[in-house]
Amino acid sequence: MNCLLHLNKAEIMRKNLKVSFIALMCTLFFNQFTFGQQSKQDEKQALTQILLNLSLQFKVNFLYEESQLKQKQIGYQASNFTGKPLKKILDAVVLPLNLSWYKVDDKNYSVFPTVSKIAAPVEQKITPDTADSISKEQVSGRLLDEYAKPLDYTTVTLLVASDSSFVVNTLTDPDGKFTFPSVKPGVYKIKISPIGYSPHTTKPFKVGGDASVSIAPIAMQSSGENLKEVKITASKPLVEAKSDRLVFNVDNSAMAVGNSLQVLKSAPFVRISADNSVSLQGKRTMILIDGKPVPDAALENILQTLPAGNILKIELITQPSAKYDASFGAVINIITKKSQIEGFTGDVRADGSMGKYASANLNTSATYKRKSLTLNASGGITKGTNIFSISSERFQDPADPLYYLTNNWSRISHDNLYNFQASTELQLDKHQSIGLFANGGIFYFQGPWATTNDFGRKNIRIDSVSYTDAIFNQRASSYTYNFNYHLLSDSGKNDLVVLATFTPWKRNLFQDFPSVLYDGAGNIIRIPTHYQNRNKAAIDVYIGQADYTHELKKQWKLETGFKFQYTNSNTSVDYQDNRNGKFEPNPIFSNQSNLKESIASVYGILSKDWKKDKLQLGLRIENTRADFVGNFKQNYSNFFPTFLYKHDFNQDNNISISYKPTINRAPYYELVPYTVLLNRYTIEQGNPSLTPQFDYTYTLSTNIHKLNFSLSYTHTKGTIGLFPYKQDLTTKVTYFTRRNLNRASDFSLYLFYPIKINNWWETLNSGTPIGYNTAEGQVLGDNYKLAAFHSDFKSSQVFKISKDLKLQVDAYYWTNYVQDLSKNSGYKNIDVSFLLSLWEGKGQLRVGGNELVFKRNDYLVERGYGTFNSAERVSNDSKRVFVGFTYKFGKSKIQKSDIKLGNEDALKRL
Repeated sequence: MNCLLHLNKAEIMRKNLKVSFIALMCTLFFNQFTFGQQSKQDEKQALTQILLNLSLQFKVNFLYEESQLKQKQIGYQASNFTGKPLKKILDAVVLPLNLSWYKVDDKNYSVFPTVSKIAAPVEQKITPDTADSISKEQVSGRLLDEYAKPLDYTTVTLLVASDSSFVVNTLTDPDGKFTFPSVKPGVYKIKISPIGYSPHTTKPFKVGGDASVSIAPIAMQSSGENLKEVKITASKPLVEAKSDRLVFNVDNSAMAVGNSLQVLKSAPFVRISADNSVSLQGKRTMILIDGKPVPDAALENILQTLPAGNILKIELITQPSAKYDASFGAVINIITKKSQIEGFTGDVRADGSMGKYASANLNTSATYKRKSLTLNASGGITKGTNIFSISSERFQDPADPLYYLTNNWSRISHDNLYNFQASTELQLDKHQSIGLFANGGIFYFQGPWATTNDFGRKNIRIDSVSYTDAIFNQRASSYTYNFNYHLLSDSGKNDLVVLATFTPWKRNLFQDFPSVLYDGAGNIIRIPTHYQNRNKAAIDVYIGQADYTHELKKQWKLETGFKFQYTNSNTSVDYQDNRNGKFEPNPIFSNQSNLKESIASVYGILSKDWKKDKLQLGLRIENTRADFVGNFKQNYSNFFPTFLYKHDFNQDNNISISYKPTINRAPYYELVPYTVLLNRYTIEQGNPSLTPQFDYTYTLSTNIHKLNFSLSYTHTKGTIGLFPYKQDLTTKVTYFTRRNLNRASDFSLYLFYPIKINNWWETLNSGTPIGYNTAEGQVLGDNYKLAAFHSDFKSSQVFKISKDLKLQVDAYYWTNYVQDLSKNSGYKNIDVSFLLSLWEGKGQLRVGGNELVFKRNDYLVERGYGTFNSAERVSNDSKRVFVGFTYKFGKSKIQKSDIKLGNEDALKRL
């Protein structure tokens, strides 16, 4: 089975299931406070209660058959074991009760009766006097479902072959593997009776001799029966720390309200900028939703259409391997709640928020699964209004340092966002499956985009004011169509995934800029030239990819694959003005362009797991060919070696080192020589001479019990940023373009520390206690360098008020920092949210608010490059209150495998 289930005795009797049931002892309830005198040291306690308290203390699960531990009691005083490792505590409370324990993995421990009967070998009779002198052998095997996928955390029972008497139980690990580590010579058989599968007993086999016994993989067959009332008693922690990632279990968070941007803001080490761009630990970050990438051009809109209440968990991958495209130093995978068992199930979600303006979202999803066929569909609509504004002042006249130009604009966008997703998966046989996937979004934005430009001397007088009463209207669409094939053979030793993906993306933007120029007294000086601009883009991305994994002997594993990506980008800028009395095209600011690019890549990863060590060596090779028709051609290859080594001192303490280089290719649109007037005095232009940016990251991480430290150093060559490159002091126009800086670096210490204070209060703490940034490059003909220390901290306080009510308070603080030769301000505030469970978990109501204590967070960016000095304050409608409601219908759910599409890098550059 794919999850651990705990059924009460009445349910078992009603089903007449002759199976062994395993209890996963985590917390779905919390003990109340008790006051007064502590229990005496020799007072006996129920073993099940002791294990429950240990699971809370050490963040592990204890797996056992309830009937075997139900009556067990032992004298236990927790204070006597303060600071003791879990192994010593288990020895003290389990072994005296004629029980044994076994570590399945770092998070799961099995408790079972001590072997009371030993099977007789074929040649000799075993007596109590001779039993200890007989050699013991290991018996191992693997358990698979009917489709040859691993059955994890499933009970496997060793029996004496002659009379089927019980010897010992064990559990399968996440790969379906099981081991009986010490079995005396004899004749045995193995019995497995997992829920939902027909019971299976192996043929008798002999243990004895010099070699361990390896059982052929056992493939279970579905019984065709589904349990109607299943109670899941496992409660995952809010954040789980793993070797290369953190797993944020959003379903347990009261902050899962509003859209996915809101819940990402609550995740450890995630930063959401003023323009809603997302980064993890400051690295260029790939965003996946259910394993599929989100296009950069529509990223904010797609994240706004995805309700936080529809997210199951978020994987924060801080050390991605060579398997991922070399363009990213970190990966965020948002996994949604679309998975379920046989039958029809789904949910309906509604979210609303209010700041200066209101926004609302309605979304529904449903899945139908029958035998080998799974169908899924979802769709939603988001309507609302948001505001985004920039207030800046610019000094650029060397002859008059006080003379300045302000650039204050505010864009009010009325949004209508529509999204859909559909997929089908067919299991051809127990080894093979095929799938089809399609998703899409259509986005409409329109509204006023007013700009005010003041000219004068700072704090003295205003000479003139230019007011532009602009409007904009944009329609965009993004679709993805995917076919995938999966082959899992040789009991999981060989794994092949083949996919083909097609992604068309389009944008049609119209802007109208009528202006009036006033003097300082408010009188009209003149009516400047009225201009309009229509910007169209159509980009098609084609992907072909294959990934293969082979398990070698002695825990070695080989992963390899190749990928071919072809992109055809067509863009046009049609600029018109009425300088001749009617609107006519202006060829200076208009252009047509066609860029064709192909990226071919191949990778290999060799890894090995020892008892306490893990080694991973990877290499990715990428060849890039680009043809900007009529302008330039590029052809270059890059090598990206990766390295990871991890050593476990014990279950609570480890250390790891890693190295990963990445490449940041310029967005397609920036490589064409476009010209766009942001306003009458600010012009952006494309730069075909842009070269890729390279980052080289070295990381040293250690876990000390629950405290995680990560020391990271990143050296960057060719940082890409937006800088002024030309000034016209007569017209006051400044031209901006994206350029490569010489170098940059970041040295940061990251910290993550969860604390379980008591049964009703836990806290998650993460941040950068200290960091140091540098950036160096040439702007407007001169060299500049910036460097500064920085730090940040985020703390989540989670309070279990009652069984159905939870409160979460997030506090965060960022100091000032430097980036891309600019000085950036920090920010601070507090977010609060309540989570109320209704109708035994079928309904969830969340009510929350952002930035409730301090004033709204605005972001100040300061730049100084000789004759050019600017201060820009960016603000949006971020101070908001949220209400969200989710209702789930259908049967209990299990997780469905994510769909991989392979177009990660291409979509990030759209």
